[in-house]
Amino acid sequence: MMTFGFATLIDVLSWIVVLSLALKVIATLVVLIVNKEKRDQPGWGSNLWWVTKITPIIAVPCLIWIALLERETGLVGLFLALGLFVIVAVPLKIRQRQKRISKHMPATSSRS
Repeated sequence: MMTFGFATLIDVLSWIVVLSLALKVIATLVVLIVNKEKRDQPGWGSNLWWVTKITPIIAVPCLIWIALLERETGLVGLFLALGLFVIVAVPLKIRQRQKRISKHMPATSSRS
């Protein structure tokens, strides 16, 4: 059970999960509102895009740790599966973005 204090390790982990996922939701909404060209340019759009990828990497281990501390074996399995999804999905999305950005960059000539 999540409480809104910092008395126990579970409380601290719960806050980390809540804050990181809230940050992900806010960043995702902003990123979806702006067009792709804006979010791929350096600056706040790019930073928000990265926030949407980093926050699950922070939240999932905390969720697993909470489930282990509360001895919820069913949730541990669920959160491990979620962690596996994050481990696969985040690098794929990063590569997809890199390819999209490289298509928009002008070709540079190398002179020796």
